Amino acid sequence: METASPTRSVSSSSPVMAVVELVADREGTDPIELQPPLYDVIDPEALNALFAPTSRGRPRESGQVSFEYLGYDVTVRGDGDVSVRNNTER
Repeated sequence: METASPTRSVSSSSPVMAVVELVADREGTDPIELQPPLYDVIDPEALNALFAPTSRGRPRESGQVSFEYLGYDVTVRGDGDVSVRNNTER
């Protein structure tokens, strides 16, 4: 049974970095070893931009994006949480 936490707050890192780190943790590998790389699945710049502060500098507190990556269901939320769940955990 996996003991890695399926969620992480992204207050200190970008959503993309949180996704890559969580998936790498679940896979037991270094983030740079993930194949295919995340950018083959989703545009990392667009993902980070979606959850960047507003033009007035306020944090985005709503919205979410979900996608599949390496057999995991990934959800990034506007409140800063990123969850990674194995497709079999549904």
